[in-house]
Amino acid sequence: MHGTFGWDTPQILDAVFKAYDIRGTVPDEIDARFAHSLGMAAGTRARELGARSMVVGRDGRLSSVELAAALQAGLRSAGMHVIDIGMATTPMVYFATRLMDTGSGIAVTGSHNPPAHNGFKIVLDGASLYGEGITALRDAMRLPIESAGVAG
Repeated sequence: MHGTFGWDTPQILDAVFKAYDIRGTVPDEIDARFAHSLGMAAGTRARELGARSMVVGRDGRLSSVELAAALQAGLRSAGMHVIDIGMATTPMVYFATRLMDTGSGIAVTGSHNPPAHNGFKIVLDGASLYGEGITALRDAMRLPIESAGVAG
């Protein structure tokens, strides 16, 4: 099935939505389609909270480059200006949201998990996303989201 932007609609597995982050195996549970959909959902939520820009950083995993690019494309489709800080730790991404006065950002990181895993840690409006916030993103990813038509 094709989504609004020609991307195949990703399979959204409940198992990848953890209490404090989103993570799973690449490409079986998380792939570029998933990252794009997450970017659309997170960007839409950030815009609802008044954000116009988001920081994105990634760890050194081989899959992080592709996932970060797809995530950024999704954020831009949702109308967000993306500040790509390249390879960075999660605390660096969170710090950059303060330094660059965005209040929102996403770290593409597999954290302490094995190399075949990857995921996302999210801060929106100055607060780390967890629990119901992550569940709300999952639910939004399952809905059709229209492009804001702004890229940056």
